[in-house]
Amino acid sequence: MKKIFYFSALILTLSLAACAPSEVDDLFDENPATRLDNAIKSYTELFQADGGRWLMEYFCSASEPGYNYIMTFHKDGTVDIATKNSYVNGGAFYSDKSLWEVVSDYGPVLSFNTYNSAFHVFANPEIELGTSGTSSSTYGKGHEGDYEFVIISAEHDKVKLRGKKTGITIMMTRLSSELAPTDEDYFTNLTSVLSATFSNRVNNYVLTTGSGKRYICNGDGGPINSMFWSFYPEDGSLLDNGEYMNAIFTAKGVRFMEPLSFLSEYDENDVAAQNFEIQPDGTLLCTEDGVTTIKGPALADLFHQKQIGWTLSKNEGEISGDFLTLFNQIVDEAKNTKVNNKPLKYNFQWLQLGYDTGKAKYRLYFRYNSGNNYGSIYLNHEIVDDHTIKFSFDPNAEVAWDTNGGKLYEWLPSLRAMVQLFCTGEYELSATNFMVSNPLLLKSKSNPNNFVYIKFDTANL
Repeated sequence: MKKIFYFSALILTLSLAACAPSEVDDLFDENPATRLDNAIKSYTELFQADGGRWLMEYFCSASEPGYNYIMTFHKDGTVDIATKNSYVNGGAFYSDKSLWEVVSDYGPVLSFNTYNSAFHVFANPEIELGTSGTSSSTYGKGHEGDYEFVIISAEHDKVKLRGKKTGITIMMTRLSSELAPTDEDYFTNLTSVLSATFSNRVNNYVLTTGSGKRYICNGDGGPINSMFWSFYPEDGSLLDNGEYMNAIFTAKGVRFMEPLSFLSEYDENDVAAQNFEIQPDGTLLCTEDGVTTIKGPALADLFHQKQIGWTLSKNEGEISGDFLTLFNQIVDEAKNTKVNNKPLKYNFQWLQLGYDTGKAKYRLYFRYNSGNNYGSIYLNHEIVDDHTIKFSFDPNAEVAWDTNGGKLYEWLPSLRAMVQLFCTGEYELSATNFMVSNPLLLKSKSNPNNFVYIKFDTANL
């Protein structure tokens, strides 16, 4: 059985009230100072046990995301503290050694009592937050974080702390070498998992509660992977119904600093969710109720998000049927088609789908040769349902193409055929990851052999 210690005064009082007389006598066989000394010894041994390696999910305030730290507690009173965050070492992995101990201060307190340059930056009162993820040289209040933590409860592999100054709940979990052989390995893997879970290109993630209520989730003034989140009901607006919360990302998923209490306030059948774990399909599942989820927007809705452009894959197995045939013909015709009795000798490089913010129109976009040799043919797109989209094109529209797009549309029959292919029938969208949704499979409903994978663009759209 796991041994759990509690040193909250309230919990201790309630426990005494529930004890039988003999149990009360046993509890007070030792004086309070001895009991506290024994508790400090037990906690010290707990932190050092099994290699002494722990992951701390650290929050310094409600106005910043959480930061991951790996702490290895040694029996000589030293601790190695490692991190990878924007305020330490320019955002690169960094580790520093300092001293630690469990001390007595109205109960056991975990104290990092000598300066550690990986950790104390968040508790240093003489550093003001910079605006670009680095500390500025101006003196001020700094991050106002903690370096001493009241121990609320502990198991062999989990410790719950509370910031002595801020009162923020901090969780620590034992970290095995199997999960990450080295501290740097852990942070390298964490970066990969974060990239696979969220995209800084996608907006309007969707939280769905057990009662079926849906909330739109976005980053608060930035991408959602920054771990500043905004929420508003799908039928509401951020201005009228917006809620805000900061979070921390770990290898298992997302934990918000505080429970999302607005969920239960709006519907008593819903849980005030706080912890979400990554599922095999990339979605996030609430561990409190096993029902509430966070997932990416409907695939077709991605085509309404103006910041996303898609490049058509040219890789074997990722383009098929008429898409493959016509793309190869475009490449050939761009080189060999004669204009004014001279071959064009254009090196046709790629095709993209995306939004032209200048024209406020969707487009088929291409590049040829090098430099600024781009062209656009402007399409209309229609969302049929969550997983279906269709395109149309009017060559007589006021804005049908730009200069280069019009020339190549006139000169290259295969490019005209490619536009026609996009505008023939409906296309079904699918993805293996419902959070990042990259790549997408675009497949013709009328001819499933005509498909192409489209991936987030590598050029500016």
